[in-house]
Amino acid sequence: MAFRRVVCRASTRAFSSQAGQGFKPTQAFVANEIKEVAKLLFGTFTFITGTTIMGGYAVENYKHMNPLTPPGQLVDVVVDGQKTTIHTRFLRNPESSVVVVVDGSAGETSFDFDKVIDKLGKFASVIAIDRPGLGYSSPGSLPRSISKEYMAVLAQLDVSGKLVLVGHGTGGYHMRQLASDLATSSATLSCDGLVLVDAPHEAVRGQMDAISPAVKAALVKREENSATLLRYSHWGLLRLVHWMQQKRNAARFTSEALVFVDSFAPSPPHRRGVAHEANALADTEAAFLQSPPAPLGCPLVVLSHETKDMFATMLFEPDVDAAAVATMEMTWNKGQCALLGLSPKAVHRVVPGLDIPHEKPEEFIAAVLAVVNEVQGKTEGGVSSLSKAVCPVE
Repeated sequence: MAFRRVVCRASTRAFSSQAGQGFKPTQAFVANEIKEVAKLLFGTFTFITGTTIMGGYAVENYKHMNPLTPPGQLVDVVVDGQKTTIHTRFLRNPESSVVVVVDGSAGETSFDFDKVIDKLGKFASVIAIDRPGLGYSSPGSLPRSISKEYMAVLAQLDVSGKLVLVGHGTGGYHMRQLASDLATSSATLSCDGLVLVDAPHEAVRGQMDAISPAVKAALVKREENSATLLRYSHWGLLRLVHWMQQKRNAARFTSEALVFVDSFAPSPPHRRGVAHEANALADTEAAFLQSPPAPLGCPLVVLSHETKDMFATMLFEPDVDAAAVATMEMTWNKGQCALLGLSPKAVHRVVPGLDIPHEKPEEFIAAVLAVVNEVQGKTEGGVSSLSKAVCPVE
């Protein structure tokens, strides 16, 4: 039986490169195609966004249901009639009569001092806490007194001996108030030494507001960030942002501390505590301006970072120019120099960098050690051993 080979030849017209004559796209057709593509893109974006939010929300709930056990101890105190549980890290050094209390800036916890706490413990006992509402501590009473909270912790731990207070950032206000309150209380403790690390002076904010309306508006806008981040934390979005910053966080914290920071830092309870502290800052500064604490007679080290690039991001704000940023830097420097007036035994040390406890822990330790030596009568290694910067401002 013979087979025939059948070959089907397509019309050359079907593959012609010449434009067809039967279809002409109309304006309505193009508009409809654009609409369909937009729907497809919007659907894809909505799906990705929804999946991202659901993922962040699921992780947030998992962290909430599976809390970690932090190092240290949980101390129950009563402040203004309300019981509060405060996460405390107390490294006792039986060979030293000095107790160092370290306090962080707004939102910072005991874990922000993980790079320094063990080394400080070699020459003194050390206390670092998560202030109520932050980290692993329960919320405190509102309105609150952080100084009272510290006094309650010190009493509960039965702390005695010489006391050196260390405040980083806005923690400087807390330690200054604690020094003042101890001096007028019935407690046997008193402030025997003070270290202020990048601590603001209460007059600086008002002076910066006066530079220009644009600077004032930008500072107010930035103050609102804490409330925005709190909202993001409820849906797990902040946890995703925190995860994206893992390289930065790994440089700031020790690997041991980062495990705990990753767990609580993006959580709603911690962000609520941060927002409460941020909201109270203006009232704190107003109180210091209205009723300045009495001068101290103890050794004082003002440890400041260089102001270069400190306010560089302000240039992205509307109508804030380089001249305004330079004035902000000068205003900050004046505030640092004004802090020297808190004690006749004050020295000023300026170091490079922007975040001393995390970037320059050795400078932090050196400043505290100098004050501890001074308190113990070791004048050769006391505050005069630190380089003293000249304040060339009036």
